[in-house]
Amino acid sequence: MTVEAIKSRAGEIKLNLAMYRESAKLGLTMSQYLEQLDPTKDYGPNEKTNAFQRQMMCLNDRLLAAGMQPIVLHSVPKDGLWASKVEAFYQTEESAAIFPEWINRTARQALVADDVLNEIVGIRTPIDSNAYRTIYFTHTEDKASKKRVGEGAEIPATEMVTSENTIKLKKYGRRIKATYEAIRRERLDKISLMIEAIMKQAGIDRAADAYTALVSGDGNNNAATSYSLSDLGDTTALTYTGWATFLFKFYPYQMTALIGGVNELVKFLTIDAPEVDPIRLIEQLRFGRTNSQGEMAQTIFNNYRIIYLPTATADKLVGFDKRYSIEMVSEIGSDITETQKIISSQWEEIVVSEVNGFGVFLPDARRVIALA
Repeated sequence: MTVEAIKSRAGEIKLNLAMYRESAKLGLTMSQYLEQLDPTKDYGPNEKTNAFQRQMMCLNDRLLAAGMQPIVLHSVPKDGLWASKVEAFYQTEESAAIFPEWINRTARQALVADDVLNEIVGIRTPIDSNAYRTIYFTHTEDKASKKRVGEGAEIPATEMVTSENTIKLKKYGRRIKATYEAIRRERLDKISLMIEAIMKQAGIDRAADAYTALVSGDGNNNAATSYSLSDLGDTTALTYTGWATFLFKFYPYQMTALIGGVNELVKFLTIDAPEVDPIRLIEQLRFGRTNSQGEMAQTIFNNYRIIYLPTATADKLVGFDKRYSIEMVSEIGSDITETQKIISSQWEEIVVSEVNGFGVFLPDARRVIALA
């Protein structure tokens, strides 16, 4: 298929409410559904747009051909270009049909922006139902080892187990109470900022629940292993020795992030650390060398992210390997009733929300220090 034929294919797509119903039935977002109809990969490796963006371009071409104004999503003040007003989406039935997905895309982009939630979540999973059971690995250290197996002996097994209880799904988001008439003259970039701010607050709510799963588990008897100060060789306060012991507890995983409240992080950050690298000091004492330096074979003392969470549990520091700790599930599928109201401009509020839940991926990739 030629590039010209592919581009004409994008122009043949007619946007309407039925597409939202079909995408929801398939468990897809509208953007994913458009990608199925008009795959970006067919345009070659140098293509800079996605299916949604190409639909906006085709839509603007049709608006211009009909003597109407194109929809401009972002202002460029230095060039004297200003974002369109909300009412620009309501020039035709087709332009109105793409407005709900513009709202959804703006909200989704805000959800994956840098914030506390994304510092916690290791993997995201889309689902098409309101119930989800996580799948995790279960094994003992003995069974997990790839040790030599005697002749005729059974090879140790690591099981992939479906969790006994479904994880709790919640709807996060906000309602923007405003009629079409009230905001139709607002510029789209201003509405975009409003949606981003709303989803940022929703992200804080999500982060609190992700933290709960990180510490207490997802309801399947998989709370994180907790160590008291005495377990780490300390007495009244966390020391560098206790901290080093804690890091070793993660092996064969590694701690990539540490999360806590303000008091807990201040205590951690003010630990008296050795003035000399302990490993280098051992080398000097054993061999009398001053220029050589020992290196850990395993990545136990690696770099890690320090995360401040205002709602973190008092007197706890939580370390975890982000890659393997928490799975975030998101229910795919728009609320067709709300979408229909938005397309017809018969709305008194815009609901920006997403249904999420948090499950434990690998239980052993999390550790807690109880500071008191």
